[in-house]
Amino acid sequence: MIRPGSTVDADDALPSGLAFAEVSLRLSHVYPAETSPWGVRTFRFDMLVDGMVAGTISLRPATTHLLTHLSGQIGFSVEPGFRGRGLAAKAVRALVPAARAHGLNELWFTTTPDNVASRRTLEKLGCVLVESVAVPEDYVSHASGERTKLRYRLDLLG
Repeated sequence: MIRPGSTVDADDALPSGLAFAEVSLRLSHVYPAETSPWGVRTFRFDMLVDGMVAGTISLRPATTHLLTHLSGQIGFSVEPGFRGRGLAAKAVRALVPAARAHGLNELWFTTTPDNVASRRTLEKLGCVLVESVAVPEDYVSHASGERTKLRYRLDLLG
């Protein structure tokens, strides 16, 4: 379901039936670049397990410094009652066809060094830790004490 005020253009076509194992994705919002916090058109999906919303996952199908170094091209969150079941990794796998449909050959993820669950998810997916980068003072999370991001890459070719 697309929320009011959101539009899906012809070039926003997404593959249908995005799912992996018990996780299916339902498009819930499309942010135009002008109103997106990331400055690019963004697709947000509900992660569904047995028809219940288990979390959200977003695809930001562009390659900008912000996305590849600080916020990632994919972001995910799993509701507390659904954690520990590998659902975030399954949701990423479900989203790969949409990333490919938007011309991405690799995906960039970022997390903080202390986010063990996120790091574990990225490692399960086969992501490669590329480097640790300093969070600039003008980046939003710096104000809350975040000083370092870990950059992970997932190759979509092959």
